[in-house]
Amino acid sequence: MKRSRTDDFKVKDKKLNYLKSTNVIAKYFNFSNLNTTFKKEIIGGISTFLSMMYILSVEPAILGSAPSINGNGTMDSNGVFLATALVAAIATIVMGMSANVPIALAPSMGLNALFAFNIAKTGKIGYEGALIAAMISSIIFCIISITKLRALMINALPHSLHLIIGVSIGFFIAYVGISNIGFVSKTDSNLPIADLSNFKLNYPGMIIGSIVLFGSIILFYKKFFAPVAVMMIGGFIVALILANTVDNEAIKHSLGNAKWSDSEWNFGHLFNGFASNIKNSFSEIGNSEIWNKPTMYVSIFVLVILNFFDATGTLTSINIELNKAVGEDKQIPQKALIIDAGATIIGSGLGVSHMACYSESCVGISQGARSGFANIITGSLFLLSIPLFPLFKMMPNCISGAATAFIGTIMISSITEIEWKKPEIGVSAFFSILFMVITYNIANGIAVGIIAYTVTSIGVGKTKEVKPVIWALDVLFILYFIATAFIQ
Repeated sequence: MKRSRTDDFKVKDKKLNYLKSTNVIAKYFNFSNLNTTFKKEIIGGISTFLSMMYILSVEPAILGSAPSINGNGTMDSNGVFLATALVAAIATIVMGMSANVPIALAPSMGLNALFAFNIAKTGKIGYEGALIAAMISSIIFCIISITKLRALMINALPHSLHLIIGVSIGFFIAYVGISNIGFVSKTDSNLPIADLSNFKLNYPGMIIGSIVLFGSIILFYKKFFAPVAVMMIGGFIVALILANTVDNEAIKHSLGNAKWSDSEWNFGHLFNGFASNIKNSFSEIGNSEIWNKPTMYVSIFVLVILNFFDATGTLTSINIELNKAVGEDKQIPQKALIIDAGATIIGSGLGVSHMACYSESCVGISQGARSGFANIITGSLFLLSIPLFPLFKMMPNCISGAATAFIGTIMISSITEIEWKKPEIGVSAFFSILFMVITYNIANGIAVGIIAYTVTSIGVGKTKEVKPVIWALDVLFILYFIATAFIQ
């Protein structure tokens, strides 16, 4: 049966409308100037999501251990999962639409542990007080970002210190990734040690993680398209098969969360827990037991400092990688700084710890992401994770860890650009890298690195080269370390 001319016109109209819509999107996200395509942006967005989706299981696990101030149990981990997915999706999409940068956001690793263990538990203000402290500190942080004080401080730092921050974060996230694979663990003193003594129980995850990591590196340098996403999906399929077909203690230990379970598909727990966390937190705003504790005020100060330099350092390192990719030297957009700060206000209101831009965004950038359209893809996948939450929780740490270690490997390449022959730069770089890794904290590394820069500059007779902003930061960091001691 032949098609009529009317049918032909309908097909042509559909094609024309499709082309018009894609042209509008490409124009909005400035595809031509950024030399990107829909294919690159989609793969970049998927790659970013795959490399940071571990937060969907890590955040609920950590915050789920935060006690209530009334002693009535802990935060509901299912509710934390829903809040994590929602806030990550909203913040990431808004960042892409407004700032047009491929920088994804989610609850901050490191700050979530501080939230649960140091503030809520040791500080004895519960997760309710910790969420209130997070919200207040984020409002202060947002005001700082809106007044352009944050941008002023970023731009006042010498270029070498920007490089040091980026490289230090590269080492930090490489360490995090290798730890998740199983090659390194932490003792009570937080020092990294080889964990090969547990190889008998960890070997399946260590082998799969190593294959994913080195496979990604090799494919990346071979210019293979989307190497991280390909290796992660391949590793996940292998993990699923092994976890559900092989009855072995080592498989259970290292790949156990890839085991299929029908009982996990219960959405009632998800939404009930979400509502419960929010209700409990807001109901305690007037609780004098929270406001009478000095821990509350110290926590707000520490969270402002931590969030400022943790997020600023990460944004700086991502911006360096993005500038390399597009061949330009742009500053971080003011809109990105404001969205980054404002995300935590929403996050703490919905029941998660401080939000942050993720270094894992560099994975998407390495795979072709150049514009905010990649964020639309990443954010949409976070939303998709809600109905598929048991499936996403099945991703073994060894695979997400491999992707994280890969990012660190790529970011560390800037180490050759650091002026190591200058004592003030070399010493600063060394201490920044060292303290960021051994304290498992980005802000600590930045703080020690900048203090070391000032001290060494004085020692070699370059005191006049230290800018007033650096002196102010030194004082602030010393106060930060003193304040931090009170919530340990």
